Amino acid sequence: MDPLVIPGVIELTEAEVWAMGVALAMMCVDVVSGFAKAVALGEVSSTKMREGLMHKAVLVLMIAVAVIMQAATLHIGDMGWCFPLIVPACVYIIVMELASVMENACQANPGLRDTPLMRLFQRVGDAAQEEKGEEDA
Repeated sequence: MDPLVIPGVIELTEAEVWAMGVALAMMCVDVVSGFAKAVALGEVSSTKMREGLMHKAVLVLMIAVAVIMQAATLHIGDMGWCFPLIVPACVYIIVMELASVMENACQANPGLRDTPLMRLFQRVGDAAQEEKGEEDA
């Protein structure tokens, strides 16, 4: 796969393009799983959907900020860091969205909670839940 080039701005590697694509795909899967959970529990709410979509919009903005800042370091030079931002930001979002999808699945179908598949993701879900608790505080 050829790198994605924004002429005169940045050349994104294949890993960066994939990271952004997977992060965006996981956001979509989370929206669908959240809606499915709400339908299953009879809790469909336009307010919650609007809030969820705004949270996704902020995550997309964070990816855009990572791209902008990474491009800026290429053109400005030393900005106080010398590491890529796009892949780490996207990996964080991917893990966070994966935990949310697993949580939605377990809430929609409690029988999944004690399956081997869910145990594989339990650590990720626990870490995300702890972080969510910190955000809500």
